[in-house]
Parts: sequence; C-alpha cells; structure tokens
Amino acid sequence: MSDALAVIGDSHSLPLLRELVYGFHRFSDLATLTGAPRTLLTGRLRKLEEAGVIVRKQYSEHPPRYEYHLTEAGSDLIPVILGLKEWGERHATEDEPKAVFRHGCGAELHPLTVCGACRQEITPDDIEVVGGTHPPHIVRRPSPGL
Repeated sequence: MSDALAVIGDSHSLPLLRELVYGFHRFSDLATLTGAPRTLLTGRLRKLEEAGVIVRKQYSEHPPRYEYHLTEAGSDLIPVILGLKEWGERHATEDEPKAVFRHGCGAELHPLTVCGACRQEITPDDIEVVGGTHPPHIVRRPSPGL
C-alpha cells in the first residue's frame, strides 16, 4: 500500500484522477477543477505519466496541446476513486451537492468491494492476512462485535 500511496497519495493526485474519471481530460479543465497551481499540476501529471497511470495525447499541433487519459493501470483505480467518493459522501460531507453516477444497467451507481471468488461483499471480519510482507509476529485479533 505504501508503494501505491507514493504514486497517488498526495493531496493533488487524487483530485486530478477524480476529474479524469469524471471525463475531463484537458489541462485547462484539470487546472480549474482541481484548483492546483499550473506548475504543480504539470508535475503531478508528469509523475502519473511516468508511473503508467495516465497517458498524454496531443490534440492540437499549433499550439501544441494535450489531453490526459487513464491507462489500464489508471482505470484500475476507478473502484478506489468511486469508493472514496462514496465514503466521503457518507462520512465527511454535509449539504454538499454530490455527483451522481449511473451504471450501464440504468441504476444509480453505488460501488461495493466484493470477493472475486464468491462475489460476497467484503467486511473487516472476512479478511485474514496469510502471506506477503506483513510482520509475522503481529497477529490480527478478531475484533469485538461493533
């Protein structure tokens, strides 16, 4: 997770990615919508491009102008962006108008994180660390009922 946060975890990359998910691709739109200073935005876009999260595509030659689009790696962040949006609307905002998304099936979109095998929604009690670099001396204890 630390590696992922090193790429997208700063205070300007996530709003930038949000706007790309929302369909805004031009530098001027991204600058306006994120409120990021142009030099900072240029640096973030370059960092995301170097990390393979976005790709820059020229849409004008005179003067040279570019759009920014999510790569496959960037598209893999859509559940993260939508999950943060959903969490924020539930727990961190008051009386702020929200963007409403519609899924291809026609229903209002409210994303869930589900198990890829059984398709059941994931809860904290369903997760067990069984490998990787998690310190072996730290044992996850079941949490008391909330």
